[in-house]
Amino acid sequence: MRRLAAFGTALALLGTVAGCASQHQRSATASAPATTTATATTTTPSSAAACAGTAGSSTSHTMNVASHPRTFIEHLPSNFAASTKYVAIIVFPGRGESAVQIEGYSQLDSTNTIVLYAQGLDGTDGESTWEATPYAGASAHDYEFASDMVNWLAGAPCVDANRIGLTGKSDGAGFAASAACVTSGVAAVATVSGAFYQADTRCTPTGRPLPVMNMHGAEDPVIPYNGSTTRGLYSTNAWLALWQQRDSCTGSSTNTPVGADVVRSTLTSCTDGTEVVNYDIADGGHTWPGATVTSGPGGTTHTIDAAQLIAAFFTDSQSLSARFR
Repeated sequence: MRRLAAFGTALALLGTVAGCASQHQRSATASAPATTTATATTTTPSSAAACAGTAGSSTSHTMNVASHPRTFIEHLPSNFAASTKYVAIIVFPGRGESAVQIEGYSQLDSTNTIVLYAQGLDGTDGESTWEATPYAGASAHDYEFASDMVNWLAGAPCVDANRIGLTGKSDGAGFAASAACVTSGVAAVATVSGAFYQADTRCTPTGRPLPVMNMHGAEDPVIPYNGSTTRGLYSTNAWLALWQQRDSCTGSSTNTPVGADVVRSTLTSCTDGTEVVNYDIADGGHTWPGATVTSGPGGTTHTIDAAQLIAAFFTDSQSLSARFR
């Protein structure tokens, strides 16, 4: 049953999810093409290469991470000007998904940001995934990959180094949050239908505070909103309570209806100007809010647009060092 209680009350639930996580159903998506054709592959590009494309273009890049090639697609906004500093978003697709697929359904290409779509590696079951899951490959080096992409963007003259955010869906969302906790230069994190495994302990309650925004369907058939003890998955409320602790938030969340099927819960009394935001989507499945093509099983809300919300959230957020200037 869906729980609409403020997530600030979920602190008592922490630690109730136990055991090693078992495999969950892959994040099913259509093989939707990217909105623009990826062109020109470069190897270990300099940061200047981030600003070398044309407006609206998608370019495939390869960088060496721990002596292994890792790939990502970079998309530049439709009004791109190399002299402007843009918010940058790094996107991690779900299990079994490709960078091309999540570029196709997420609609992040429509935002006025520079977007990197990272490609995962095959895990122990042959499906592409990320570290922070129980079936990632032993030598994935995904955290190094995330850090290298952040540093690559931070050195680019067309990127606002104080506004680099991580996002993703399903396994990719779980990894985005985990990587944000341990990667310097990340200003904020946003997660969609996130798989948050208790076995991953990188996000400690006493770590660096960060703004966090989450979206999750109450009827998600792949990653249940209320978690799973047998699979070692946090419930949405329990996972958000961890961030409430990490960001030293006080008081209860403010719940605001957004249309007929979405409730936004917000905690803003947090340290260093951070906030914890959750979108609880009634009847929502394992899908990307606002998607116009298949993004997973279950219902898709169009009351909210995840791409625009994420872009706005990252635009309003800035790195901790910038907040102290």
